[in-house]
Amino acid sequence: MRRQDRRRSAVAVAAAAAAAAALAATAFGGGGNGVTNGDAGHQHYTIGLFGDVPYGPTGRAQYPNLIANMNDTKLAFSIFDGDLKNGSERCDDLLYTSSRDLFNTFVAPVVVLPGDNDWTDCHRANNGSFDPIERLVFERSIFCTSDQSLGASTLTVERQSGYPENVRWRLGPVVYIGLNVQGSNDNFPHAGVDGEARPAAEIAREDAEHLAREAANVRWLRDGFAYAESVGAKGVLVAWQGDPNFNNEQKLQPASYDGYTAIVGALREETLGFSGQVVLVHGDSHYFKIDKPLNSPSGSVLANFTRLETFGSANTQWVAADVDANDPNVFTFRPMIVAQNVG
Repeated sequence: MRRQDRRRSAVAVAAAAAAAAALAATAFGGGGNGVTNGDAGHQHYTIGLFGDVPYGPTGRAQYPNLIANMNDTKLAFSIFDGDLKNGSERCDDLLYTSSRDLFNTFVAPVVVLPGDNDWTDCHRANNGSFDPIERLVFERSIFCTSDQSLGASTLTVERQSGYPENVRWRLGPVVYIGLNVQGSNDNFPHAGVDGEARPAAEIAREDAEHLAREAANVRWLRDGFAYAESVGAKGVLVAWQGDPNFNNEQKLQPASYDGYTAIVGALREETLGFSGQVVLVHGDSHYFKIDKPLNSPSGSVLANFTRLETFGSANTQWVAADVDANDPNVFTFRPMIVAQNVG
């Protein structure tokens, strides 16, 4: 795949600057959180990161403990990086409406991103044999109906036209970008791979969905970095659900993770061209992890890129991210262990 030239025209940068000015006026809504987008007074704050919860009866029993723990922490907002349930539970309408109601019990704003268990895998018999694309449309109708996040206090976000689950906003030194990038190879199935047995026509339909959304994701990612550059952001945090299997760390066959090639390539290119810190937050594999899995063209570590994988599944826990404009690393991450959910 040929890489795009990273040099942007003056027109593109001017357009990003205009978008930045518009976004700066509206990023945090009137939910009583007392912050505005790009507010110079918010140079040091904490956010919450979590996803892949609650899973099964045990996870649902533990979930109120996690919510209470996060509510007891002073957070500017939280990001949920996908998966409202485990992969063998049903995708009935009640899943989405009840999850929305729980997100609204969080004191601080919550930005909710979709996960593969919410839609791409809903075709499974034990999920109810739903149409995955229809489930995504329904999920959007519950979580993406306005420019407001969920939570008792709300955050105003900018949504991508046609893909309203893709969002961006800014607080202080950091621009945040949320994308619909999924586990299960980002809904890019191949016949016979990972047990894929659906008819050829259905595989082709899902592949077409992936390719169209992938192009939209790359555009939104690049636009987000252009915006970050235009406002002089010191950091960019990108969040999505799927584990992109950096460097084939899971030892998979290529057709099991080729759905991430374009988005990871774009993320690497944008990170190389950005002077500040870049973080990718994802879930999917349920293993808390912080590392630097990307390399520079010379083969050395891409020093300004960090991957954070959130807890999930049997671990109903969360991660606190401290943002400090005066710290050259911008971000510091702390695993937050809810004592009641251990053991």
